[in-house]
Amino acid sequence: MLFRNTRHTIKGFPEREVHAYPLKLSAHWQIKYELSDPQPNQPPQHLLSPELGFQADDAGFNWASGDERIKWLANFLLENTGNKVLVITSSANTALGIAEQVRLKVGIKAAVFHEGMSLVERDRGAAFFADHETGTQVLICSEIGSEGRNFQFAHHMVLFDLPVNPDLLEQRIGRLDRIGQNAIINIHVPYLQSTAQEIMFRWYHEGLNAFTQTCAAGHQVFMQTQTELLKHLAEPELPIDDFIEQTNQLYLQLNEALQMGRDRLLEANSCRPLLAEELVDEAIARDYEHDIFSYMERLYDCYGVDSEIHGPDSWVISPGDNMLTKMPGLPDDGMTITYRRNVALANEDLRFLSWEHPFVLNAMDMILSSEFGNTSLVAIKYSSVKPGTILLDCHFLMEFSDDCKLNSQRYFPNSSVHMVVDEQRRDHSAVLSHEMIQEISQRVDIDTAVKVVKARQTELNELLELAEKAASLKVPALVAAAKRRSQEVLEREIDRLIALQEVNANVRDEEIQFYRDQLTQFESSLGHARLRLDAIRVMVSI
Repeated sequence: MLFRNTRHTIKGFPEREVHAYPLKLSAHWQIKYELSDPQPNQPPQHLLSPELGFQADDAGFNWASGDERIKWLANFLLENTGNKVLVITSSANTALGIAEQVRLKVGIKAAVFHEGMSLVERDRGAAFFADHETGTQVLICSEIGSEGRNFQFAHHMVLFDLPVNPDLLEQRIGRLDRIGQNAIINIHVPYLQSTAQEIMFRWYHEGLNAFTQTCAAGHQVFMQTQTELLKHLAEPELPIDDFIEQTNQLYLQLNEALQMGRDRLLEANSCRPLLAEELVDEAIARDYEHDIFSYMERLYDCYGVDSEIHGPDSWVISPGDNMLTKMPGLPDDGMTITYRRNVALANEDLRFLSWEHPFVLNAMDMILSSEFGNTSLVAIKYSSVKPGTILLDCHFLMEFSDDCKLNSQRYFPNSSVHMVVDEQRRDHSAVLSHEMIQEISQRVDIDTAVKVVKARQTELNELLELAEKAASLKVPALVAAAKRRSQEVLEREIDRLIALQEVNANVRDEEIQFYRDQLTQFESSLGHARLRLDAIRVMVSI
């Protein structure tokens, strides 16, 4: 229906520069080119990556030893020893051939990344490349390396060959051209002169400007010019200038049409910079205020999870021999994690644990839903009661029939009830807050705690019943507050959509009805609200 947030409105992307290296055919390759003719059913990529046909047709022909592109790459790596270099080619066999020649000619053990490797092997290869201290200078990928992996810590990309489809070219460049890239991206394109490789480079560079700018209309241009383009690739000696000029004119027309399709009002309203900056600052502040590392380490210690240092700001966690229960999301062989976003971006084999990560959320749910740790006995110094008095601290949670689509907690931000009662049936909830109890409480050994509970079992049962009755009296107020909150939020949204629909035909009746249904369902679920006892703390006054 519409689109927004193109690069015209989002800042932070790096600049791109292309560097072309026209190379002459070696005598070793010249003979193969003269003897080989394009086959009718030959895949178009074979015209741009002739070594694919050589590998299939002539097992005795060592294409890599005489490829001028590999000789150029070897010299390029020697001249740029301090830079990480990502090399992408079309096939796994080509990537392996390049890696072998780089080892022989330059003495560099290159990391490889291709579809013939297992997921673990690919992760290790990517991590070897990402390591700035002991890792390799170069990672050589097959086409699979252009899908999903991010290497924005590198600033040099070598396109050993070019893909036929412009979208695939943009995917390749997108491994480096991402938010987070902090330098100019240098795209290096070695190609063999007077071959299909030169035609493809000129078509991309002069026709689409695809190397230095994102090419949104590239696929549409390709679909309309595909037949003519493949003809020129098969016959590189044909005049090409007029065709490239036609391609460029078509690209400009289609790109202008795409720009007309942007909803600029939506773009202008989709991000309010001042508000966005405040939200970003708040999110960053929360990362520092709430130390997830300390929280998770305490959790590992409580549940018997082994945590070992793996490297700078990274750890390996695995099930311990004395684990109390299986933790959802923790594999039997463990996993390597980090709590630093910048470390995770540079090492894709590390799992980035944030407060929103499923493993962390599942761990919190496990703590809240299990009975482990929901009872305790402490001694408190509290002058408002006589020494030896038993007090019962109870925590209740509001529960009701809920549909996962309702997100009821949004309207029930505080669904807990805290009650503290003593043997004289007095309520101390207003004075003995959780923070207050933490300050005045003292630890009691387990044997003494068990003896106290057994000796005062009858009184404790009576106090629990009293706490439940007192807590139930607070339910109507909680329900009324949640109902008011839901009406404020949902009715305001309904009124906004109705007013907007009068001036904007894109607002559908289904959208308005969705919020009406949400309000009806939530008010219905409130009728089944009840309190559930979540935790008990027995306190003995001393």
